[in-house]
Amino acid sequence: MSAPADPAAAPRLAPASADVRALRRAAEAGDAAAQYNLGVISDSRLDDNGYTIPGDRAEALRWLLLAAGNGLPRAQLRLAELYADSPPLSGDQVRAGAWFLVAAARATGAERAAAAAGYRSLAVRLSPGRRTKACGLANRLAATLGSRR
Repeated sequence: MSAPADPAAAPRLAPASADVRALRRAAEAGDAAAQYNLGVISDSRLDDNGYTIPGDRAEALRWLLLAAGNGLPRAQLRLAELYADSPPLSGDQVRAGAWFLVAAARATGAERAAAAAGYRSLAVRLSPGRRTKACGLANRLAATLGSRR
């Protein structure tokens, strides 16, 4: 097993392993867990061995949106967290609130608690109108997810 890259050294690009190719194939075929994993990997830009891999926020959002849309609560939570980290004026704060609400309604245990806490933390920074928009979007998302079961 390889040691993680030295932070002071130039990043090492990971070889395109059979595992990564298989994960991408599964994600492209609609596997929500694979989509989630690719989203997380794209966001972190490191694989399990500390190798730098290509990826960016847009790529992470793309995969997480697919996984969240396929009903995976942990993807809904991660997506909310990414949106919540966006600049306040970007409009992503309303999307963050909506996905926190969706995740809180669908997740269990620690994920449900994290989603509820994420929404509470975000809601104090939103105007009443933006909170209303987040709730409306959450209801529309929940209805769409409910129709896919």
